[in-house]
Amino acid sequence: MKVLVIVKATKNSEAGILPDEKLLTAMGKYNEELVKAGVMVGGEGLHPSRKGKRVRFSGGGER
Repeated sequence: MKVLVIVKATKNSEAGILPDEKLLTAMGKYNEELVKAGVMVGGEGLHPSRKGKRVRFSGGGER
């Protein structure tokens, strides 16, 4: 089973401002534990939503 963890964007995260050092250290330690346990397959981050694009589909129905 794979799990995706998403943290809601804030004004700071959208501006590229990182959390404080204490939180980053705790996150890093937790991620290391997941890797050692063999349960973490990837830890790539996503770009801020301001760099994303909106896609709309029209026509309805299944394809």
